[in-house]
Amino acid sequence: MNPGLKIRAAQPTDASFAASMIYLSMDHLADHLFQQNQDDIEAAIGKLFARNAGRFGYKYAYVAEFENESVGLLIASRGDRIDRLNLETIPHLVAVLGFARAIGFIRRGVGLPGGREAYADEFFIGNLGILPSKQGHSFGSQMLTYAEELARENNLKKCSLIVGWHNTNARRLYERTGYKIVETVQDENENLGYYRMVKVL
Repeated sequence: MNPGLKIRAAQPTDASFAASMIYLSMDHLADHLFQQNQDDIEAAIGKLFARNAGRFGYKYAYVAEFENESVGLLIASRGDRIDRLNLETIPHLVAVLGFARAIGFIRRGVGLPGGREAYADEFFIGNLGILPSKQGHSFGSQMLTYAEELARENNLKKCSLIVGWHNTNARRLYERTGYKIVETVQDENENLGYYRMVKVL
């Protein structure tokens, strides 16, 4: 564990850093949903973050700092909020992407494989990203511990998350910290296949 790591509530001014971490954590899913190049996707996510746009907003986001540098981002909330946050994202998508691109994003989102991302008795980790240059320093596991503390504050005894099939390093981190695969979702597009994982606290 790294005692110098500090975690704080995110602010709109964190938008640029948050966008890069959200893109990193979404991996191929961001490319699939936005259908743009990385720079344009990150610019859009940054605008959504600063607008507090539902799933992409700063309301449930936390920034990890080490030696006065932002090194990681966590977005997590109660599982029973996810549907509402998805709906709250839609008008912001239209404002940021324009009507046609927003409709495309929504259609692709609705067409994603799998069922519910999270359940009401779970604290859902929607995004967890660590700067590539800062990985391997226990920052990811410390942010997972922080999410578990938030879960307990919300009187929840489970944390859950989704990780892509191909994201082996992230899956190993989650397994090392006590998460178990409870569902495997397949798709012809292997970039959209994922594992749903849960940890009982």
